[in-house]
Amino acid sequence: MINTVIFNDFAIDFFKENDIAALEASFGIDANTKIKAYSLHTLIKQNIQSIINEFYDFNINNEKSRKYFIDQGEIEHLMKINQDYFPYIFSGPFDREYYTKKLKIGYLHYIRLIPKDIYMASIGNLNTILNRLWANHFKDPIQLYEYQTITNNLLFAEIYFTLNTYYTFSELNYQNEKAKVNEILDNIQDAYFIINKNLVISDIVSKSCYFIFDQNIASKKIENICKQIQMNKSEIFILSIKQFFDNILEINTVLQTLPKVVEIFGKKSIKLSYSSIFDKDKNPDKIIVCASDISEHIKEQKRMEEDYQRKNCLIYILENKSEFNRILNDISNKNSILLDCENSDQGKLILHEYKNWLSKFHLTHISTLINNLELEIIEKEKFTNPCLKEFFSLASFIISNELIKFLDENFEIIGIRKKND
Repeated sequence: MINTVIFNDFAIDFFKENDIAALEASFGIDANTKIKAYSLHTLIKQNIQSIINEFYDFNINNEKSRKYFIDQGEIEHLMKINQDYFPYIFSGPFDREYYTKKLKIGYLHYIRLIPKDIYMASIGNLNTILNRLWANHFKDPIQLYEYQTITNNLLFAEIYFTLNTYYTFSELNYQNEKAKVNEILDNIQDAYFIINKNLVISDIVSKSCYFIFDQNIASKKIENICKQIQMNKSEIFILSIKQFFDNILEINTVLQTLPKVVEIFGKKSIKLSYSSIFDKDKNPDKIIVCASDISEHIKEQKRMEEDYQRKNCLIYILENKSEFNRILNDISNKNSILLDCENSDQGKLILHEYKNWLSKFHLTHISTLINNLELEIIEKEKFTNPCLKEFFSLASFIISNELIKFLDENFEIIGIRKKND
């Protein structure tokens, strides 16, 4: 039985102590998120029956959760409620009433003694179901990634409000709270961990941390972990974490300075998001970090950018084919000079001309190569009697080779071949 007086008092106190806008910012929920989430709620409503069936099939057939779903009448009642509630998660209106409903879910779970790992396994299952739905309807990888991120953020808000209420009413201390939360979060693909005031990571972290960071990061100093995983932007990351706990600057300002994407081990791209936890005196107590491996997304984005750049390059060449042929002839003629060039100024001038010509035709990969060669010349000139003839000869060969490779790969489109000089 719900004690509405107790719950209403709790809700009033909660919203006195917590600003909805600040919480939304920490969850990554902004105006753009709400607009796009609303567009997804229609798709959820259109597929709600299959979503509900798959959601409750998991709960009923799961060994740990099935004992909480025995009464058929209660199951049908819950299914009917969630037919409206699942779309509501995405439609909003993201006001006080909207978030009060999430608090009430935590209170109901407390009243019914539903274990938190059962609830979170269900949320992990719902996350999987919805992301599969997006994958079936949205083929653009960037759009799909955006909708999956929105789903993760909205469900993380669901977790936060529900567990906040649950723990308050069950009067658990924070150590038990964090242990349960992290144990449950193992059902979610992203990696969650908590950084304490002493800059040591909590002793319990989600299992995904091991797969992302290739090691157990629990109970270790965050500064040491940053070094071990070869994280770029680690200096600003550590500085911002320290500023967060120093509580001198405005918290939202500090959170904005924390890096959103970092690289680790020189190859993995990791997206980071942050949520703050305060003590009873409203001082910064802990910071929750969510890490997502977006390496494949970054690679796909880079591939798409390169493909877009290549198409722009080919279009410009086709529109200015005569000028491009003239430039190829000029490069061929000047290469004969560059092959025997010993004069630094003359060689640098030729390379600079090449760079300008090829940049005009959007051949960025070759113009960037030439720019690096120019920088190498500057380094060589720091030494006495540098061997520039050999350098310019090699530069001529490399540039010519890159041009031949480009023309061969795109011969069917632009119909131009370049012979070796």
